[in-house]
Amino acid sequence: MISRVAEQCFWMARYLERVENTARVLEVNRTLLLDFHVPLEQQWRPLLIISGIHDYKGEVTAEAVQEYMTWERDNPFSVISSLFWARENARIIREVISGEMWERLNYYHLWMQGTAGRDAYDSNRHEFYSQVRRINQLLHGIADTTMSHGEAWEFFKLGTHLERASQTARIMDVKYHTLLARAEDIGTPVDNAHWVAILMSCSGYEPFHKKPRSAPIDPGTAVAEFLIYDEQFPRSIRWCLWECESAATAAAGNPVGRARTPVETRIAELLAWLDARTIHTIVRDGLHEALTHVVDTVHDVGEAVHSTFFAPEALVPRAAPATQSQNGSSQTQTLGTMTQTQG
Repeated sequence: MISRVAEQCFWMARYLERVENTARVLEVNRTLLLDFHVPLEQQWRPLLIISGIHDYKGEVTAEAVQEYMTWERDNPFSVISSLFWARENARIIREVISGEMWERLNYYHLWMQGTAGRDAYDSNRHEFYSQVRRINQLLHGIADTTMSHGEAWEFFKLGTHLERASQTARIMDVKYHTLLARAEDIGTPVDNAHWVAILMSCSGYEPFHKKPRSAPIDPGTAVAEFLIYDEQFPRSIRWCLWECESAATAAAGNPVGRARTPVETRIAELLAWLDARTIHTIVRDGLHEALTHVVDTVHDVGEAVHSTFFAPEALVPRAAPATQSQNGSSQTQTLGTMTQTQG
């Protein structure tokens, strides 16, 4: 498999995940503000910070931020921009994805580019964001059931879950570090409402409440534990990292005794870092610091994915440590290379 195809599968998945995440947090924030009074500065700026936008020059109002995060083509994190680049990556690798997936993604793109999407946004904002989420979920279902589950599929999975892990950590961090800076607000109804909003932003409200708990725990800690450590929820950080590890291993090939790629090493290190801690030690030592570490390490994993699989330089086969065969002779295994192309 050539690196160009792998890279475009990876980024198609990341952009699609970004579209759904942006639509969800915009809708959840709108709903939260209907029920609770939140200081003006804390209403919409956190949504920009979640996407890594720290230099927004416009007025931070509900309409301005929603317009910017939904329709601004020069904003690489907006719904319309992310969808454009997801579709552009898919267009170039149509021989890899299924016809059904391309047809639905192209229809989705045209809906957003034309008047139908804008009319839906203007007439019923809630329904518009719900429709964006449903189309993305449909695309993931089509991909799962119609794409061959080979190398291309593994890069699609890797992109999806790497983006998802980063977004879950970012959403939690912005809530904890920005929305309620005052200690006296912790434990109040508004604080609890924000934690509910964080669960909803990660599609975790129902799974969280359906999960039995053996001991009482305060809402903030319980939500943080669920979104970081839960072993069954598909948007928890731990689950996403497990999926990334599995996809990276499969994409690299798995001959007996081969050395780990830098991607696998960094993911394993982050998983070990999480496993060495409990939610109580993380909260005690600083939830913000822990989530910042997760976000930074996920970024490092993305850089390692590029340098390991996508960089234009040819990859040199790496020898694994010598192993003993059944008859006692020394054997070595090498990691197969991926064909590299420029661009």
